Amino acid sequence: MRIAVTGANGFVGSGLLSYFRSKGYEPLALVRPSADTALLGDIPIRRIDYNNPSNLAELIADVDILIHNAGKTKTLSYQEMLDANLGLTQKLLDAANASPNLRQFILISSLAASRPTSPGKPVIESDPSAPLTWYGKSKLLAEQHLAKESTLPYTIIRPCPIYGPGDRDFLELARICKKGYIVKLGFKEKYSNMIHISELADLISRCMNNPQAYNQIFFAADGKTYTQTEISRAMADALNVKTMNIFIPTPIAMLAFILGDLAGKVLGKPLIVNREKMKEFMAEAWLCSIDKAKELLGYAPVPDLNKHIKETIQWYKEASWL
Repeated sequence: MRIAVTGANGFVGSGLLSYFRSKGYEPLALVRPSADTALLGDIPIRRIDYNNPSNLAELIADVDILIHNAGKTKTLSYQEMLDANLGLTQKLLDAANASPNLRQFILISSLAASRPTSPGKPVIESDPSAPLTWYGKSKLLAEQHLAKESTLPYTIIRPCPIYGPGDRDFLELARICKKGYIVKLGFKEKYSNMIHISELADLISRCMNNPQAYNQIFFAADGKTYTQTEISRAMADALNVKTMNIFIPTPIAMLAFILGDLAGKVLGKPLIVNREKMKEFMAEAWLCSIDKAKELLGYAPVPDLNKHIKETIQWYKEASWL
């Protein structure tokens, strides 16, 4: 069975394809013409032009399962975010609906398409969505378009923060931690779920060609709630460093995010420190239930944050990233 993944040159896409190949599937990476494919190794690659409908249709004509992972998490404008997340979904779905062999369209969305919550109160798939950011709103619109327009069985996956080998966002935190610092925004503890790339791949594989997953939304997490302190401690242990906490008062943190926004506009490139990300970072908790995935898919992750973070740190070192 041929499994194609868009946005395959990045951390998530390449990680999914490596996992699928290890399970005996035929992986196929769909990437833009200019994409750096270093993370893909010898996985087969096809260069894709989203603005060329005939090219899209041709490239997925022999695909069995299409996993749409391409998009953007930060942009300088809402329109750019819509183009990247809703627009690409629309274009790809048009081609998918016309494909003679495609069995299923799987959309990698985000917990951000739902809403933040409070400790002990994880959201479930049937809860009303109230996204805070351009990113979350664009992902929700992509979900809604898929549900309305797909003539194929579809599945929507909403992962919480994903980490693992190749993750550059997690790398930045590791670099700060290696210097002995843990940066905390505000003085209140924050809570979140986490999911390792292998756990996400396992959940997705359980959705593939599975009628129980057709036309469904699933949250993706490892099933545990973590505090910011626990995640930081696991990272420090993996790096074998002693750390000190640096608490940034909320008003100062907000000013830093605003300045990051301005710097991004000057540089013509969005920075990870921006006002949109501020809305997510300042929320007390991003928590979701995986009961639906457990019940319908038999998803049964065995959380091991310390082990996975150690493996990720080791990968960074071996790749000379850290």
